[in-house]
Amino acid sequence: MFQIERVEKILEYINLKRKANVKELSDQFGVSKVTIRRDLDELAEKGLVVKTHGGVMSIMKKFAYEIPIASKFEANTEAKRKIGRLAAGLIEDGDIVILDAGSTTLEIAKNLKGQDITVLTNDIKISMEVALKPNVKLMVSGGVLSESVYTLVGDQTVDFFKKVHVNKTFLGCDAIDLDFGVSNRTKLEVASKLSMINAAEEVIMVTDASKLNTKVFCHLCDVSRIDRLITNEIDETFKLELEKQGVEVIVAQ
Repeated sequence: MFQIERVEKILEYINLKRKANVKELSDQFGVSKVTIRRDLDELAEKGLVVKTHGGVMSIMKKFAYEIPIASKFEANTEAKRKIGRLAAGLIEDGDIVILDAGSTTLEIAKNLKGQDITVLTNDIKISMEVALKPNVKLMVSGGVLSESVYTLVGDQTVDFFKKVHVNKTFLGCDAIDLDFGVSNRTKLEVASKLSMINAAEEVIMVTDASKLNTKVFCHLCDVSRIDRLITNEIDETFKLELEKQGVEVIVAQ
């Protein structure tokens, strides 16, 4: 069996079983664990599976609850870096910005290059990164730390963002669909994300291509609420449909 054919069959197996470990896949496909790990790395880099300790889980089947933060950081890392660099370049001196919680918005924080700005966030990792930037004033929301992720949620978080007005909100997401709109895997973050959207003059969504033209559990907002979308690649038809709804699409090369 050729490698490309084996990888396709591995993906089919994972989507069917919902999750699998390295030994199980090695036995199933009759190849070494080293080979399986290499195949899983390829699938994870493309955003088709999420790596876990000792194995992987299916993106397709895990749409109703939060993915652990360690797995989020492993998925599509290079795409997120490109998106983060481009998005950080849109921030100007004097801006007040919200960085939504997430691994892609963390890349924005890492790529801030001396801008004299104010950053508001509900993400512990982002706040630790921004705290090291000498020209950035940092404001962190209150709230309750969500299990498995470094995200503050709850009434305090929502109230914090309801009482501010900012130039730009950089919003992460779990899925974008033309009809269902922007959606999230859990209801926990929906209220705080909505308050971030309402607080901003401009809403900029940052997400890799694996989240496009798909939907997950909880509706967040209509596509028309987004002013710009920054992604690493996009189908031309999907891009044109987004632009019809008023979304400027920017591809990070």
